[in-house]
Amino acid sequence: MSSAMPPVVIRTARLLIRSWQPGDGPLLKQAIDANLAHLRPWMPWALDEPSAPDVVEARVQQLADRFARGEDWIYALFAPDGRQVLGGSGLHPRIGPSGLEIGYWLDAAHTGRGLASEATAALTCAAFDLPQVDHVEIRCDPQNLASAAVPRRLGFRLAEVLVADTVTPTGEVRDTMVWRISRDEAAALGDGAPPAVSGRR
Repeated sequence: MSSAMPPVVIRTARLLIRSWQPGDGPLLKQAIDANLAHLRPWMPWALDEPSAPDVVEARVQQLADRFARGEDWIYALFAPDGRQVLGGSGLHPRIGPSGLEIGYWLDAAHTGRGLASEATAALTCAAFDLPQVDHVEIRCDPQNLASAAVPRRLGFRLAEVLVADTVTPTGEVRDTMVWRISRDEAAALGDGAPPAVSGRR
């Protein structure tokens, strides 16, 4: 990746999206521990939870360091006042030098409100603000209907389905849906795009 970096803080109508920072450990632990049943079918890391408070705080420090070094840009999704973690997301430079992958999870009590779409739209804008990025992808389990609905809603196209390319958190072989949008495709959405995609943050 080039030296260009996404912003540390992004605000949308209903979210404060910012990089994890030292001291966020208690809020992250609270959110994860409250959502284990919700996360474990889809997130392999959730099988190793709950973790001790000091372990979570050390993880937060590691995420902050990786963000600052441009290795992986992981964000917390906060309520606007910054007092509650509603989920997590990220811009992951793991699909080649000209692309970024977006991942996300939400607190179970805040699903069904369009917050994942709102965060993803904002991060898609942030990705295309980086001159080296010409496409953004979202990859998900075909069985995760809520996750797959996000890129579909935002104008991503289903580029391919990778057959039996990975396993579920519990080890069953599964496919992966690859949703993709290019810089040109995002620009072509114009006024028809969701506000956070077609406008600025």
